[in-house]
Amino acid sequence: MFKFRQPIIQGMDSADGQCMVCGDRSAGKHYGVMACYGCKGFFRRTIRSNQSYTCRFNQKCAIDKDQRNACRYCRFQRCLTVGMEPEAIRPDRDIIGKQKNPRKKKIKSDGNDATLPSPNGCESPVSNNEDVILSFLLDVEEQATSGNNVSNMPVGISMMMKNDPDFDVSTLFHSQYVRNQESFPITYAIGRTASVEQLIAALRRYVLSAVHWIDALFNLAQLTDIHDKTTLLKCVIGPFTIFNIAARTAQFSDGNLICLCNKSTISRQPARHLLDTNLVSNNFVGRVIDDLIYPTRKLCLTNSEITILTALIILDPDARGLSPETSLALLGIRDRVQNALFNLIRDASSNMTSVTSRFGNLLLLFPPLAKLSSLIGENVQLAKMFGISIDSLLVELYVDADSPEVSFY
Repeated sequence: MFKFRQPIIQGMDSADGQCMVCGDRSAGKHYGVMACYGCKGFFRRTIRSNQSYTCRFNQKCAIDKDQRNACRYCRFQRCLTVGMEPEAIRPDRDIIGKQKNPRKKKIKSDGNDATLPSPNGCESPVSNNEDVILSFLLDVEEQATSGNNVSNMPVGISMMMKNDPDFDVSTLFHSQYVRNQESFPITYAIGRTASVEQLIAALRRYVLSAVHWIDALFNLAQLTDIHDKTTLLKCVIGPFTIFNIAARTAQFSDGNLICLCNKSTISRQPARHLLDTNLVSNNFVGRVIDDLIYPTRKLCLTNSEITILTALIILDPDARGLSPETSLALLGIRDRVQNALFNLIRDASSNMTSVTSRFGNLLLLFPPLAKLSSLIGENVQLAKMFGISIDSLLVELYVDADSPEVSFY
């Protein structure tokens, strides 16, 4: 399954102090080459778990200390190219190199090597470890944001709701056709000021992305209850929307504005046509910028970190109204995703103190989400009170959801 290559780079052993795979600071010679702790751990886990990766970008991904986690296929091929030796990995040694009882390790592994379903519901015969979970989550994110790639502006959900009196939030989980009508590809850019229609379209699009995430994670947990899916959506849609806006804005802008998923923006001082809707009242934009975008920008989140944090937002076992079975299942998945986040950070650093510090700082992004998400509900309610035309879908999610409390850790 591995595509082994002979080393083609000569004299790289002389690159003392630098990882030959990604260029980060070396932690010494590992598996035949100078490597950092991150690439050492990645290579070891790949070989030991017999992983098989694929590349979505023509196998030409740049591998450096900032982007090494973006493509596992190209990173592994880079490991082989510079001369890392798979046979140098001892199968009877654990993560820190101490001798383990092979029989005990096998017994433990046999109880945990469940298979993970792919985001589209198919079974994938791979071990249930952190690398596989991260790969699963990255695929979910790609599918949730790719859209249906239609060339014309899709028919709005609001039109369907007017034509179908039985339409409600649960319909989104029943009908892929309904979701496709509004699933334009999510793209962020510093574009024009959002119109009212673009703001509402963006809010709808975040709903559809969250629906896809919930479907995929419920499938991972082998859950199917539509009521629980709808309940969870109403609880997490606010923090899900705000986190995605903040995280992506931090990547694309260093100014006083927020970026929406349809290439439109809203400034700290919103235009009059947006203020008149009440959807950005209560200094909403300014608070998102100050309380979330600024600290997020300082952390320089990678795409993998954003994806994992998105999953942790969705995986709220304490969401009000969930069945005990669903709550327990989501808690188990959340623990595994947290482990994947910790290991991702660990692989990118050679200092355990910085690993624990970054892990804690990432989780500290969650508390402001609860306060900020309540603002969306208040603003949607204001818009409804003042007679602003707004989708019944958004009203059901933000106003008629019995004001669920969002809890993060």
